[in-house]
Amino acid sequence: GGGDYTDTALEFLSEMKECSVAPNLITYSAAISACEKGGGDYTDTAVALLEEMKGRGIKPDFIAYGAIVEACFDDRRYSEALEKTREAIDRGIYPNFVASKLAKWDLHDLSEATSCMLIADSLISIVDASRFRKVTIITGKGIHSDDAPVLQEKVPRFLREVAGIKVSMQEGNAGAFIITHKALQKWGTSGKYKEFKNVVTNQ
Repeated sequence: GGGDYTDTALEFLSEMKECSVAPNLITYSAAISACEKGGGDYTDTAVALLEEMKGRGIKPDFIAYGAIVEACFDDRRYSEALEKTREAIDRGIYPNFVASKLAKWDLHDLSEATSCMLIADSLISIVDASRFRKVTIITGKGIHSDDAPVLQEKVPRFLREVAGIKVSMQEGNAGAFIITHKALQKWGTSGKYKEFKNVVTNQ
């Protein structure tokens, strides 16, 4: 099972330290990814490993941040998932999303967890600045999709069920959906927005 795989990866990391072999970016990223696959019992370990590698002066990469965000997201620890996503943004991990954000938010090559947290961060920024506008989100298929349109289904579902915001599919394009100016403004001035912000930021 996933736990066995995770335990093996963590034992390998522990043995490296015992043998005075310094873990590097690859070994830490692999261990964090293994924790993500191991499920909720390993989320605390994943978070601790990320802090440990930063403490050793090793900068987490796309893989490490993706895994830690997924681990927290899957465990419904949304505030930690958003915190790590924001940290990754500050480190320049998602330049394509940040660059595309003004026109259309492009989620190609991103996981469900990272996609949802990047969108959450962007929506909070828009609402807090009162710069309401139409938002177009391009899903593509996303990574870990196994040829199924995971993002097309799961990202809108997260926004509807967790954020409580109305989303609409874009006519003629199954790989995109929109949040209208009206829907965003209505949500941003409602109690649902305050509830969502509290969930993902603990504020």
